[in-house]
Amino acid sequence: MTQTLPIAFAGCAGHLTLPDAALQGQTGIVLCRSWGFDELCTRKFLRCLADALAAEGFPVLRFDYPGTVDSLDFAGGEDLQSWTDAAIAACDSLKGAADCRQVVVFGLGPGTLIAERVAHLRSDVAGLILAAPIASGKRFLRETNLRARVILEGLGLPDRALPEAEVSIGGLVLPRGVAADLQSTGIDMTPWAVSLPCLVAARPAVPSDSETATRLGASGHQVTLLPFDGYDKLMEDPTASIVPQALIAKMADWCSATFPHEDSAERTARAPDAPARLVGDGFTEEGVVFRPEAPLFGVLCRPVSPGPAGEGGKVAVFLNSGYDHHGGWARCWVEAARDLARRGIPSLRFDVSNIGDSPARAGDPDQVLYTQGPIRDVSDALDYLDAACPGAYVLIGRCSGAYSAFHAGHRDARVTALALINQLRLIWDPEESLVEVARMGPRPIGEYKRRLTDPKTFKRLISGEISIRGVLRGLSIHVASRLSHALAPVFPNLSKYGRFRAECHAIFRDLDRRGVTIAFLCSEGDESLEQLALYFGKDHAGLRAFEHVRLDTLPDADHNITPLPAQRHMRQWICEFVANGK
Repeated sequence: MTQTLPIAFAGCAGHLTLPDAALQGQTGIVLCRSWGFDELCTRKFLRCLADALAAEGFPVLRFDYPGTVDSLDFAGGEDLQSWTDAAIAACDSLKGAADCRQVVVFGLGPGTLIAERVAHLRSDVAGLILAAPIASGKRFLRETNLRARVILEGLGLPDRALPEAEVSIGGLVLPRGVAADLQSTGIDMTPWAVSLPCLVAARPAVPSDSETATRLGASGHQVTLLPFDGYDKLMEDPTASIVPQALIAKMADWCSATFPHEDSAERTARAPDAPARLVGDGFTEEGVVFRPEAPLFGVLCRPVSPGPAGEGGKVAVFLNSGYDHHGGWARCWVEAARDLARRGIPSLRFDVSNIGDSPARAGDPDQVLYTQGPIRDVSDALDYLDAACPGAYVLIGRCSGAYSAFHAGHRDARVTALALINQLRLIWDPEESLVEVARMGPRPIGEYKRRLTDPKTFKRLISGEISIRGVLRGLSIHVASRLSHALAPVFPNLSKYGRFRAECHAIFRDLDRRGVTIAFLCSEGDESLEQLALYFGKDHAGLRAFEHVRLDTLPDADHNITPLPAQRHMRQWICEFVANGK
């Protein structure tokens, strides 16, 4: 049976997946991630790949580059060399922890540049796997900027929301040193001193991928070309992303055939000796895993010197938003957790089952959003905290994470406060399609009206770029929902919406009776405001009946809280609420 453990090294956080000792050979595999929006889409993909490789007897280490996700930020900023150094340190850590003699280096997207550099520098690299290789760093930067604008448009944000003079996508800013180095970097095609077996997973729509494979072969390497089928669906967005399991199986088969385990009986893998702990500016973080029967992975962030808020005081718990991993959209939960630690408040950010770094739990549906699974996982996380870091628990979630927090807080008396950000559903309608909700996006009906009067939208409708049927479907769902909710107070037993309203108000009464403080934060114009209006009136006047409920709005922000000023505003709001209840 495989086992995954958190690991920390050289300021980096990662996960070590060990195979059954009886199956392990002499070769380990290091996974070099992509960056930005693509990293968010592929977190689960790399977890599944690590599990598949470990099942074939390969110990695997995957990690976050300095300045990304759970790793530390470097005081002087990061560059391509610091990311390469991190990958080199990952190779050393893997060999030390798993008793490997040699390593294969895998890279995805910009991670292929890191993988290729490591292979050049180390004599113990036995092979190379390049998935969606970046032949030109300059082209990657240009394509990132173009894609960033497409994402902004989808979020309803103008181009000016992008930070000036930076390479940014989805609220994440590429370290300037890395961006500068990428301007003049590509995969090195000069002849190598040794010939390596190389697997290239090429995107069918990107000719330079297969050209990279051809040029590597001309440089003397033993190249196998594999189509990266399912790439576009993998990278669509974190919530819609589909893991290409067939590709993972082919990669695992190639590794088994290319690096056979001839002396597996001699290998003795061992778990890391020390906790997976990192010490940063005003905080310490430790990678944790709990609930052994169905592991959940996360990060426990504590103050370096616990203040009055620690030692049994407030403890924050950050929940997944959609299928965004525990780092959060634009790394928001990482930044918020570290801000809280500097104020003396510990926190846990973790992935619920089948999201990010946490595997699926047997018996759970593949689609876990708005199901009972995340609510159950929150309770299990509090069980873990009761032993590791007990306190007065404050649940923090955005979108579907706010839904999970709301219902987990109602069911678990250990929860003392809820910070609910852009919560799209207070009560989930089991007849509602999550696919339809995702396709419609978090837009209120006013946004549909605004877009339909925009000449650009009209041109796109005429050209067929936007589906007229899809727009009409979105509008009809909004109108039907609003009408049904409006009738619910008058005819409470007429439809399911009357039952939803009764259930929602009962939950609010129970939470208010317990003294649970509830703070809503909604982006101006977000559908979450419309959701509250459906249950509590046009001006949300019904919320005033509850002593411990408040509603705040966030200007100049989208549903995901993407612009940098809005991110800072949200983090400050979270810190003030958790620390002071206001």
